[in-house]
Amino acid sequence: MFEEERLPPVPLELVKALDKRFPDACPLLDDQDRMIWMHAGQRSVVNFLLEIYERQSENIPLPEN
Repeated sequence: MFEEERLPPVPLELVKALDKRFPDACPLLDDQDRMIWMHAGQRSVVNFLLEIYERQSENIPLPEN
């Protein structure tokens, strides 16, 4: 799936900011279903970008000397 998609480089600063803004947290008991699903979707995007960042970081060629 990821090999088929060409995405622009994902900056680490962006991933960190989104991770802070949309933390991976359990819902509260009084959260409404709609809010739980909205937060789950937001976090899903952060997790996706984290995975893309990690894959892109692994594929960065080493500089030639």
